[in-house]
Amino acid sequence: MTDDLLPIKTLISNRCDELGLRPAEVVRRCGYKNISKGLRRLESVTQGCFKGNEALIQALPSALGVAAEVVKEAVEATQRQIYGANEAAWRAAFRPHAVILTEKQRPEQIFIAAIIGVDRILRVDLDPAEGEVTYIVQALKGIRQKLARWNPKGINVSSVGLGDLPLPTFGRPVGVIVNYTPDRAVRFDLTGQPIEALDRAHRIGEAQLSLKGMSRPLTRGELDVVFGGRQIKRIQ
Repeated sequence: MTDDLLPIKTLISNRCDELGLRPAEVVRRCGYKNISKGLRRLESVTQGCFKGNEALIQALPSALGVAAEVVKEAVEATQRQIYGANEAAWRAAFRPHAVILTEKQRPEQIFIAAIIGVDRILRVDLDPAEGEVTYIVQALKGIRQKLARWNPKGINVSSVGLGDLPLPTFGRPVGVIVNYTPDRAVRFDLTGQPIEALDRAHRIGEAQLSLKGMSRPLTRGELDVVFGGRQIKRIQ
């Protein structure tokens, strides 16, 4: 899906054509004196990035000469379209994996979580070739490997319990969820005993960072380029 098909971009483009407006005039009508900044914000909105752009969205009805409800409907339709596309892509790319549950549901330091990558801290990829019956064993082994990676050298991780050492910024593990399919998952304790059957996979949240002047968060690849792994090594 390209942003050309997003309802919010279609609305802005059509109204600009009808009114003979250029993008710079739109952002000027939205109250921006810094036109370059306003254009970045407008481009971000046309791509469906609404968080952080609330002021521009609120000003769009007046700038485009439409009712506030028209812009609201375009925003909501865009959100539904992006969600549907993202959901379809996630299901198509799904592979069995486990998610480590920790004592802190949200990271203490979002900056650190974003640099490392929440997936790298909490996700354990599973090998389907070994069979579903081995998934929990693979998951527990993966937790121990992550504890060994993120804790100071010299600690014999195999001699302590899985809940005795912390993971970066999330604290100690308290359990694990094995995602078998997008619609089937099981929560286990740290001894591998099943606790609860779930009718959908447990999704890991994201921690995002953006640089000054950017209207969107940095991607995972951009973060790796910007920080070059140096901060990750220091955390280890």
